[in-house]
Amino acid sequence: MITVGDVMNMRAFDSIWLATPCDGAAAREVTGVGTLDHEPFTGGYEVFTQGEFVFTTLGFAGVHPDLAEEALLALIDCGVAAVAVKPVVLKELPPTVVQASAARGVPVFFYEGRYMERVIADLMNLLDDDAAEWERNHLIDLILAPSDEHAVRSTFFTIAGVTGATIQCLAIRPVTDDGASLRALQKVVEGVLADYGERWDDVERTFVCRYREMLLGFVSFKRPPLKAIAISDADLAKCIATAGPLVCGISQEVSLGEGDLAVRQAMAALRTAEREDAGIVRWTTLRFDAFRAAARSDRLYARAADLLRSLLFDYDAEHDADLGATAEAFAAAYGEVSRTAEALFQHPNTVRYRLKKIKEVLSVQDATDRELAALLALAYLT
Repeated sequence: MITVGDVMNMRAFDSIWLATPCDGAAAREVTGVGTLDHEPFTGGYEVFTQGEFVFTTLGFAGVHPDLAEEALLALIDCGVAAVAVKPVVLKELPPTVVQASAARGVPVFFYEGRYMERVIADLMNLLDDDAAEWERNHLIDLILAPSDEHAVRSTFFTIAGVTGATIQCLAIRPVTDDGASLRALQKVVEGVLADYGERWDDVERTFVCRYREMLLGFVSFKRPPLKAIAISDADLAKCIATAGPLVCGISQEVSLGEGDLAVRQAMAALRTAEREDAGIVRWTTLRFDAFRAAARSDRLYARAADLLRSLLFDYDAEHDADLGATAEAFAAAYGEVSRTAEALFQHPNTVRYRLKKIKEVLSVQDATDRELAALLALAYLT
C-alpha cells in the first residue's frame, strides 16, 4: 500500500509541507494520481476520485482568483487522498479551505520541486511498483499454503525468475520501522546480494522483494550443497551485515521445490533475531527455536499441545490452583524439582505435590517425573 507519507518521501520534491494541520495525513492511502491544470468551468470535479493524490499549480487563479478556493473545496469534498499545490499563484490557503481540510481529513500541501510531469511520473512508477509487490505478496502467500513441490518451483519462477537446484531465503526488517526505510533498504540489499552472487560461481540468481512489512531476499544455487550446512551459509550472513542496520533471519539452503520451507525458516529466524536483539540469525544455528517454529506451523501438534495446557488451565480456574504455571516451569527446568521451586519461589515439597496433581489431571499417574517433564516440554514447546 502506498500512503501519503510515501509520496512525501519521493525525491522529486525539493520540499513539501502541510499547508494546514491535518491529523493522520501521512497514513492516508494513495491509489491513483491526478492533475488540475485548468479549472473545469463545466463543474466537472467529479472526475476526481477517492484515493487520488492531486497535483496542481492553480495557474488559472491568476486570472480568476476566486476559482482557486472553489477548486480546492471541490477536491476536498471529493475525498481525494491529498492535494499538493505548487505555490506559483496561491501562497496561502483561504480560511474556508483550512477548515474543510481539517473537517474532512484531506491534507493540502505546498511543494517545491521538479516539473509537475516528473513528479507525477515518479508517483505513477511508485504505484506500479506497489501493484507488482501486491502480486508478489499474493504469490508468496500461495507458496506458504499447502502445495506440491512442482507448484512451489513454478511459483518461485513467477516471483523471482529462479530456476536453480536449491534456494536460500532471507527475511529482513530495517531498524527504523517505516515504508521509506524499507524501500531504501531494499535497494541496498539488492546490491549486496548481487555482489554475493558475483563471488560465488554456484549462484544462479539473486532477487529481493517486499512482503508485508519486511523484505524477502532469495539466492538460487545451481547445484545442491555438499553438506547439511552449505559452506556459503556463514558468508551470506557476513555479506548481508554490510547492508547496514537491519534485523535478518537466514534460512537453510533447501531444494527449490521446498522453497516454502526456506521462507518459513527465514521468518522464524527473523522472529528470534528480533526477540533476542541479535541482528542476524541463521536457521542452521537455531536449536529449540527451530522446533518451536516447526511446532507452531503444525496445526495437529498445536492442537495436541493446547489440549494438555487447557486441562491444567481449567483445573486452575475451578480450584484456584497453579498447576499450569508449575507445569510450564517444570518443563523449562528440564524436570529438576529444585530449579522449578526456585523459579516459582516455592518449597520443593510444594512442587512435588503439584506434580502429583498434574499427573492426575493429565491421566498419567504412572509416569515418572522424567516422563512427565518430557510430556510437558512438548506441551509448552509452542
